[in-house]
Amino acid sequence: MSLSAGIPSDEPIIDVGIVLPEDRQKRLRIEIPHEGDYALQIDGNVAIALQRGSMIEIQRNSNALEILLAQNKSQQAQRIEIGLQGEIAPNKGYGLLVRDVVAGRNFHWQKNIDVTLPGGLLCEMYQDVLMLINRLPFEQYVMCVATSEMSAECPDAFLEAQTITARSWMLANVEQKHRALGMDVCNDDCCQRYQGSTFLSKQAVAATSATSGKVLLHGDLICDARYSKSCGGMMEAFEAVWPGKPHPYLQIKPDLPETELQHVPDLTSESAFQDWLAVPPKAYCSPHYIVENELKTYLGSVDESGRYYRWSFSLIQKEITKLLNEKLNLYAEHIEALHVRKRGGSGRVMQLAIVYVDRAQQQRTHLLDSEYAIRAALHPHFLYSSAIVIEPKYKGGHVPDSFKIDGCGWGHGVGLCQIGGLGMALAGESAENILSHYYPGSNLQKIY
Repeated sequence: MSLSAGIPSDEPIIDVGIVLPEDRQKRLRIEIPHEGDYALQIDGNVAIALQRGSMIEIQRNSNALEILLAQNKSQQAQRIEIGLQGEIAPNKGYGLLVRDVVAGRNFHWQKNIDVTLPGGLLCEMYQDVLMLINRLPFEQYVMCVATSEMSAECPDAFLEAQTITARSWMLANVEQKHRALGMDVCNDDCCQRYQGSTFLSKQAVAATSATSGKVLLHGDLICDARYSKSCGGMMEAFEAVWPGKPHPYLQIKPDLPETELQHVPDLTSESAFQDWLAVPPKAYCSPHYIVENELKTYLGSVDESGRYYRWSFSLIQKEITKLLNEKLNLYAEHIEALHVRKRGGSGRVMQLAIVYVDRAQQQRTHLLDSEYAIRAALHPHFLYSSAIVIEPKYKGGHVPDSFKIDGCGWGHGVGLCQIGGLGMALAGESAENILSHYYPGSNLQKIY
């Protein structure tokens, strides 16, 4: 790992996992750009200059890597590094092109995309599959995150807020999910979405330059600045989603302007949440600030078009029984009820009881104890949010024919609501105002 703990006084270098062991990838295709000079190092030996515009193929071969170079020359290796000699000014599409990289791992938008990566690459074997790491300067990583998470069409104020948020979250370095793999972070939604310079824009470069080294602090610590696509109108508290102590700057708070805060409902109440869902407030992430059919202009390239603020879908009995049997190994004959046992302050369901009849005709209950587990179970891929109301539909008898799920928001709802921040920026709010709204009590400070 390159990124160390603590508050850095100089710009760090970061290692980003691009191809992970779970991708089960056994072959890589890497294209050398026409801009810049790159060199190849095999098992730490003398670097070999690479021809501009050439292609390298790396594949698993028994217990080693096999690298195929020009003129069909191949060589065995345990570790392969491709390094940039000198510097290239950041611009869209600069860097090494890697084909067929997974984006949206385990989410409903998962797909393979081609990405261009600044800096250098390190390829190693991990058990019987390939692992690829991108090593690059931290500020280049941040500018690429800004237009991987959201589009370059976003207003400058939002892009600046997003770069400060991404920088703060990464430097807080709390979860370190991939430490055992020797990387600081992965390239995907489980950490921060990073698609290299593929969608980089002049606006993102300018926003990063304008905010370089700026982070959010609470006390003497960098804020663990979580964020999601849409809170649905109410932000969630940190401790409702993750284990650990409450974070004062990650609060239950309406995503509303001060003029709309006459009454803040208690969304842990079932009836209050149902009313909130049925009569949506004019939140920053609502169509009042940005019409949903215009959202695609501002979203990231792998995000889906759709309804983010309020949405609805149904699962017939056969579908939900098959889904929960596959996801939870229930061996259910049918599902009798889905009971909300606990809601967080944003209305997100934190505990759900699944009542079912098994194949021996015995009634059983399976409890899901987190918003993540609920989202993983109630959708063929991954449910947009657990801020939901579940209504059974009957055509006769006591067994529901289907379940209608009405919901709001996309993601966990903690911290920055990206669509809400976009709404604030479109309404003329500054990056500073956006950040103080979503991270109350935090302070903005330049650390390098």
